[in-house]
Amino acid sequence: MKLRKNRNPRYQTALGLAETNNGLMKQQTDHNYNTVLELADIRTDLKRLTNNTLIRNEKLTDAYLKLSSRYWDLINKLANRESRLDLLTQQLKNYVPDHWLFEDEDSAADAEDNSSKPEPDPQMGFDFGEEFKITKH
Repeated sequence: MKLRKNRNPRYQTALGLAETNNGLMKQQTDHNYNTVLELADIRTDLKRLTNNTLIRNEKLTDAYLKLSSRYWDLINKLANRESRLDLLTQQLKNYVPDHWLFEDEDSAADAEDNSSKPEPDPQMGFDFGEEFKITKH
């Protein structure tokens, strides 16, 4: 910057500082504008990520609900099977109480210890009568 004749050097320095300040303000304004644009891009990206995350979480929740429903269905089926097996075992035990399948572990251990008694011949099969027999054609 040139000093003009008959100008106060302090005034000239103040003009120089004002010019520098104006340049810095313009740079700061440009920087702020670019920052706002970047923030707008970030905002758009954040919206997109949020929407994708929400959709993903909804799908995961749906999948979890389906799996838990299937799990409880399987648990209920197994419980029903167990109760039917218990009922069948009880009915067979009532039909042939001395069958070797229904011996308790204690009675099996007693039978091994007490070998002096002759063991009765266990029934090896269940006989449900003629109406339940399977015939091969």
